[in-house]
Amino acid sequence: MNFSYPAIIVLWSAVIFSINVIAKETAIYRWVDENNVVHFSQNLPKGTNYTELTTFSSFTSKGKALAETGKSANIDQQISQYEQEQAEVIAKNKEIADKNCKAAKYNVTTLDSFDEVMFTDADGKDRAMTAKEKKEKLALSKKHIELYCQKENDKK
Repeated sequence: MNFSYPAIIVLWSAVIFSINVIAKETAIYRWVDENNVVHFSQNLPKGTNYTELTTFSSFTSKGKALAETGKSANIDQQISQYEQEQAEVIAKNKEIADKNCKAAKYNVTTLDSFDEVMFTDADGKDRAMTAKEKKEKLALSKKHIELYCQKENDKK
C-alpha cells in the first residue's frame, strides 16, 4: 500500500487535531519584561519571574512539564492512551445502558401485567397508581427502551 507524501501529512494532521479537541487544563504564563511590558504565552518563559494561569481549552500546554523533564511528548503514547480512555468510556456507557434497558423492560412488563400497581410516593406512603400515572409511566418506560436498548441491527 503506497501513500503519497501529502496524504500522510493530511492523515497525521487529522490525528493530531482530533487529539487536541479534548478539553484539558491549559497553562498560560504571564510575566513582565525589563521594559515593563506584560506578556502572555503558552510557552514557558525563561527565568522564574512569571505567574502561571490556568484555563480549560482544547489545547494543553506541555511547556512546563517538558522544561522540567527535558523530554518530548510521544505522539504514539498519547494516541494509545486516548484510545484506551475512549474504550473505557464506551464500555462503562454500555454497561449503564444495559442496566437501564433491563429496568425499563421490567417496568413495562410490570405496568402491562397488573391492573393495580402499588408504589411508594414522595411522602413514603404506599399507594396505587392512578390510571393517568400508570399511562405516563408506561409511556416513559417505552421511551427508555428506545433510548437504552440496542436494536438487533446495532448488535451486529
